[in-house]
Amino acid sequence: MNANGANDPGLVYDMGESDYVFNYLCPMGYNTSAITNRFVTCANKMPSILDFNLPSLTIPSLKKTVTVKRTVTNVEPVNSQYKAIIEPPLGITIKVMPETLIFNSSIEKISFTLTISTTHKYNTGYNFGSLTWTDGVHRVRSPISVRTEFPELAG
Repeated sequence: MNANGANDPGLVYDMGESDYVFNYLCPMGYNTSAITNRFVTCANKMPSILDFNLPSLTIPSLKKTVTVKRTVTNVEPVNSQYKAIIEPPLGITIKVMPETLIFNSSIEKISFTLTISTTHKYNTGYNFGSLTWTDGVHRVRSPISVRTEFPELAG
């Protein structure tokens, strides 16, 4: 653990109560009223649990190309630029858009997407990689784990 790095993170993946309720508890099928102590109506069209705004990303069953969304908040100097460095898991292709995050006095939060696909033609165990955002001073690393699964190949 790097205590100084935790004190000066550069970017954060922050979430509020509604993020947990509507983007995690609802898609997982929980009765959110029992957890939040208030009546909550989950949307008919549930968001993908893969879009839950965690710094890490796990795709437990990649069958076809998926796109996930994350949002980061700049907690450093107002005019900051972060470039993406992708180390994809073995046999996995990852594209990030945009490849550079540019923050200024009017932009402190930026959303980006990761498009993930596999070159595997068979079921695999988990393979690991990462996405790192860097401004030359900070390195904000997000671990990525992906398992390719083709149900028609299961025995």
